[in-house]
Amino acid sequence: MNEHASISELDHKLDIIDHVNQDHSEELQAIVKHYGRKQSSVINATEPLLNIHDTLHAFNVEDIEDDALLLRVHQSTDSPTQLLRIPFEIEGSLEDKILYLAYAAITKQGHHLKNNVKRFFEVIDTQQLTANITRITIHSASPFPDDYPGYAYAFLLKTISKRPEYRQNTPQPTATPWHKRLVDRIFIWLMKHLSSSKRETLMMSVNKSVRLYTLRQAWQGENAHYRNLGYIDIFTHGQTAGSLWTKQLNVGDIIMSRSETADRHPHLLSGQALLIADETAFPALAGLLEQWHNPQPPHVILLSTHAEDQHYFNDAMWPTHSQIQRIVCPPERQGQEVLQRLANIETIEAVWAALESESAKQVRHYLRNQRHLAPRCNHVKGYWRLKS
Repeated sequence: MNEHASISELDHKLDIIDHVNQDHSEELQAIVKHYGRKQSSVINATEPLLNIHDTLHAFNVEDIEDDALLLRVHQSTDSPTQLLRIPFEIEGSLEDKILYLAYAAITKQGHHLKNNVKRFFEVIDTQQLTANITRITIHSASPFPDDYPGYAYAFLLKTISKRPEYRQNTPQPTATPWHKRLVDRIFIWLMKHLSSSKRETLMMSVNKSVRLYTLRQAWQGENAHYRNLGYIDIFTHGQTAGSLWTKQLNVGDIIMSRSETADRHPHLLSGQALLIADETAFPALAGLLEQWHNPQPPHVILLSTHAEDQHYFNDAMWPTHSQIQRIVCPPERQGQEVLQRLANIETIEAVWAALESESAKQVRHYLRNQRHLAPRCNHVKGYWRLKS
């Protein structure tokens, strides 16, 4: 491993490794199954090459070199591990290089991400919970997940008005047709051949009118056979595109998501947990508290620009004996304020946190380097980025 070029910014590399291992198992599996069939990828194969149809017991990113991704793979519980070295195919940031490997693998296999599917929802109510948090109640023609804490949908900032005679019929999720697969192949070709700056411009254009919002709660309505009703709680602020879209939603509107993502948090089931959230993550935190199964009460740090937005939480939501610290500060001070509090918390064994991106990075690095928290227990996410 040392014979290859090393990466100087160790923390940045570890951030990416942790993020991919924690949140992108589907993409990672696609990379393993596609590139693992190639003899040139296998460093220490003691088993036959991977078959695209094999069921994989476990896999994770072992390391990232300047020019390749290293993956450790267990094909079964009783087989030795294989170490794969997969060369990057494009120039650019580490994120771009790994993203390209994943989407190229998925496209070449003729697949699509199982969560990359359009869904339609009907707005059945809107409610202002605090001065800056709006609740949208929605109906879905397909099931919401049972494990909803932190589950999020990538909503397109548009609305579709139904004709009155069709108000009761919400479209089902749509599958990926042949022309979508063609577009995927064109997109992969562009990703490979564009310069890094033009690639970034393309990605910004694709995501310009999309916002990721969290499913606060889901439940089964009367006469339904699955969880068909849900809350989407949205933090609104100023004249941003997402805030303007939220404010103009009306009962009966149809809204659409293009993808969805689950939040994985089994590390919170035991040990002394620390939970940190700003306003954008209040719905995810509320869901975690609602399904809290750890016998130990958590430490909780709440962040907000305005104190009244913390009224989103009521006393009944906290597990008994929870230790709660409330911080009211400008967004640019989130990291500094949180680090001051962490210095006074003696035991931290598992963390779930979601806040501004640069502040999240400060907290994640402190927990990794100063408190020596293992990656599987250090889930600190950047939910949004403060514009310079």
